[in-house]
Amino acid sequence: MNIFFGKLFEEIANIFESPFLIWEMLTMLRVGVKGESALELDDFLRSNAPEIEITANDLELLRTRYMLPADMETNCRTNQRILTIANRIFINKGTRLKKSFIEVLQQRFACGIQEVDFSARTQAADVINVWVSNATHERIRDIISSHDVGANTQAVLTNAIYFKAKWQHQFETIDTRQENFHLNVDEKVLVPMMSQTMNIRYGYMSSLNAVAIELPYRDSDLSMLVIMPIEASSWAGLVAISQLKLSEVLDRMEYRKICVKLPKFSFNCTIDVHSLLTQFGVRGIFQASQDFSNLIADHASNFSVSKIIQEAFINVTEEGTEAAAATACCIDGPVHFDETFYADRPFYFCIKNRNLLKLFDGCYRRPC
Repeated sequence: MNIFFGKLFEEIANIFESPFLIWEMLTMLRVGVKGESALELDDFLRSNAPEIEITANDLELLRTRYMLPADMETNCRTNQRILTIANRIFINKGTRLKKSFIEVLQQRFACGIQEVDFSARTQAADVINVWVSNATHERIRDIISSHDVGANTQAVLTNAIYFKAKWQHQFETIDTRQENFHLNVDEKVLVPMMSQTMNIRYGYMSSLNAVAIELPYRDSDLSMLVIMPIEASSWAGLVAISQLKLSEVLDRMEYRKICVKLPKFSFNCTIDVHSLLTQFGVRGIFQASQDFSNLIADHASNFSVSKIIQEAFINVTEEGTEAAAATACCIDGPVHFDETFYADRPFYFCIKNRNLLKLFDGCYRRPC
């Protein structure tokens, strides 16, 4: 979520997250809570997450197009999918969930339910990690450890998203060169810089002195939006860019013939969502109370959320993007283009759909 960026910039060089997964997780939790916890979640989702709120129709479209059926094992997935979303609740042996809670999650989020014995903490953690690993094509393998669960654990809510797509305008590996990437006004390092001239949407935002391009993916309504300050900037400038509404950016863009230079990059990012939420006033769900009586059928007075962690992975290459063949190109004469987008300094990026839903977003500041 964009509101997290200011906090994350102080701790993490390269940020990558799925705002949609955080919204989805909190929305699923909201179905199961009441009282002060419900009010805090309502306030947070209403005030701080408007960029990822989606209508019931949009959610239904996501469910039918991208969410794996609740009764489908993640290892039965097809590799032909560009994007997959999977949800599952792991409940402790003997714990009963409210029927109304189960119905809503299965109908709205295609959420599966699996019983495990959390007293056997190592085996329970392995079951969850295997599910997440399968859902993310082994890109995320250890989302939790045996220390995160135990005999007192009642349930673990998990969701996963996997994205792998080819660029509509692919970069040629033969054109990738080692070039400078400016960490700041004083430091620079060499990175593999991809290069391609293409007809894409391009825009300039005078209020932030920044430029943006939209790189579409093949055979989908998904694209990557890259926004970069004209000058090497402080983290505050990138935070300001991350707060922009997508509609405001896209309204300033038009199709141009652009020479694009973008670094290849790949990294993992782990975010302690629990810690961030408490800083923004969401505390009730992390304290034992009776607020979870809409979720747990028995012993809800002893229930609380102990941990919310998100781990994300991104890999950007000449072929496309994974959030999991070279050909030579001979040019007889000079290539003419209108503008140059040279991503040789820190930049913000997001992967969105046609309805401006952010599935992923992040910031690339320091080559790994």
